[in-house]
Amino acid sequence: MLKLLSLCKIADAAAKARIAKDYDIAEVDGPVKEEDVLRQIAGYDAVMVPFTADKLVSERVIDAAPDLKLIASTYGGARQNIADVYAIKKGITVIHSGASRERPMAEYTLALILSSLLRVHCYHHDMVSGEDWPRFKYERTRILRGRSLAVIGLGRIGRAILELCRCFTDDLAVVSRHLTAADAATLGVKLLTLNDAFRSCEVIVLAGGSTADTYHMIGAEQFALMREQALFVNIARGKMVDEQAMIAAVQTKPIFLALDVFEEEPLAADSPLRACDRVLLTPHRANNSIEFEERWGCLAEGLECFARGETPESALTLARAAVMSES
Repeated sequence: MLKLLSLCKIADAAAKARIAKDYDIAEVDGPVKEEDVLRQIAGYDAVMVPFTADKLVSERVIDAAPDLKLIASTYGGARQNIADVYAIKKGITVIHSGASRERPMAEYTLALILSSLLRVHCYHHDMVSGEDWPRFKYERTRILRGRSLAVIGLGRIGRAILELCRCFTDDLAVVSRHLTAADAATLGVKLLTLNDAFRSCEVIVLAGGSTADTYHMIGAEQFALMREQALFVNIARGKMVDEQAMIAAVQTKPIFLALDVFEEEPLAADSPLRACDRVLLTPHRANNSIEFEERWGCLAEGLECFARGETPESALTLARAAVMSES
């Protein structure tokens, strides 16, 4: 039987029971630091890693664990607190629970789109803020059906957003450095450049990974290209967008924004984004649905697969690890 060190309590009893069939589990109860992991990791075949702000499974930890074969992240990514690229290069399998985030993130994105187009949040805010009957306060709203929509980034979440939005429109496009024209045709979408997406699409959704290469990938040039009344949605990472350029754009042209993430979080209390009725704001909660807890089942499946000598579906490659965001 393989030995698993879980750096957190496994919250799902059914998932834990599945894992226990193949692994001798040792759980750590309470907050854990890198030094704690260093003291405990020797002799374990696998380690399960919760979300933390600081690095837990560093290069030092990996080097101190000669038996380590598998690292399992309990959240959607691995970059935040795992030396994932280093581990993969040493032949260690790194898995995550990203499959549990696909539908929740896609539905949240759809909610942002629909509320922005129909101004549902504006009417709600006005009525609970004391306005008597703001029925005619805004111009005519719009629905999503038939509108052109582009998704920037075609990972798990980007694909889920595309498939959900396909229920509303067939006019779909993708911005991706990893997709060929033939692949796009198979998916039934157009392959656009970043600038072409901003120039031509009515709804633009940022869903890609945040890396050094994608820092401020969207700025004044792209916002200047946006059509009037177009909507930009960000459920990826705030640092991928030049926030000051975005603020300047929404203050000077009739575009709409729906933002779940920001360059600096929490968003400043005096941010101009809070003062525009064409901007929908939420506090980085796109992955907050209870269904995200299906992550434990995803991890159990990956651990079972690994114990059978197979490669888990969520196992990272070097190429995939390099483009994933910090969580």
